[in-house]
Amino acid sequence: MWAAQPICKGCGQPIVGNYLNALGATWHPEHFVCAACGRPIGEASFQQHQDLPYHTACYIQRFAPRCAYCGKSLMVSQGNQLVVECRVDHWGTRYCKEHQDEYPACAYCGRLVPPQQQEPGLKSGEIVRCPVCRGSAIEDISEAKPLYTQVKQWVGRQGLTYNNQPLSLHLYDRARLAALFPERNHTDALGATTYLKNGQGAGSEVRGVAVRQGLPAILFQGVTVHEFGHVWLIVHSIQLPTWAEEGFCELLSYRFYTELNTPESTFHATGIERNTDPVYGEGFRRLRAIADAVGFSRLLEIMRTTKQLPVYY
Repeated sequence: MWAAQPICKGCGQPIVGNYLNALGATWHPEHFVCAACGRPIGEASFQQHQDLPYHTACYIQRFAPRCAYCGKSLMVSQGNQLVVECRVDHWGTRYCKEHQDEYPACAYCGRLVPPQQQEPGLKSGEIVRCPVCRGSAIEDISEAKPLYTQVKQWVGRQGLTYNNQPLSLHLYDRARLAALFPERNHTDALGATTYLKNGQGAGSEVRGVAVRQGLPAILFQGVTVHEFGHVWLIVHSIQLPTWAEEGFCELLSYRFYTELNTPESTFHATGIERNTDPVYGEGFRRLRAIADAVGFSRLLEIMRTTKQLPVYY
């Protein structure tokens, strides 16, 4: 019995002589061609996409993911396999590994900032901001006040009251904000609570809060929430260990960020969760555990009436 003569899938004609088996069909060698460049693939290895064959180089050129910063292909060939070699930031941006050491990261969101995206005239030691964070930056008080009002209303809905004290908002640059902490190295402080220098006990007059100028809007709000936590403790004469005070204020910011539930707020909430600082990070985790155990409203009531944390810690 004669075997059936193979038919070339490319031209539909019977094959006499050599032929290839690929993609579940037979081909004249010259008709098994790359879907990108049209040249024969021959016996070389190939890649498949949507049931079409491609030279490996053509496949990489057409389909490989590319670095968000330089455009270079992030796909490399390892034997007969193609693998993607890159780094991925919180925002899903993929980029070449070497850029991690070449470009500074945005101080506020962690995105890399290549030279072409940096602010003109940026000096050594100055804060680096990416275009995204610059785009929503709060640079003057007119931009800040509507967000400040929203934050104040949100804090009130959480149960924090301030005995009707008028609380002002100030936008300070980095140096002026750092000057509020002469006893500490707070050159990177993002916010501060301002009050008269007659102590923090009963009757202290809280002036308001100061927030660093130029923060992206979502971070401006989170920092303001944090400072409102300090104000509440001062107004109600609640004196806590430093880890507890900062942990309580970070817990407030965390609740604000998680309630917003946007990509930007999730980034900052995750940063609070993962903070390894023994005061801010560990303080947050301990206060969060207390709030989970007794309930946030109950936590506020206990602190307001007893001037201390519940015994759960």
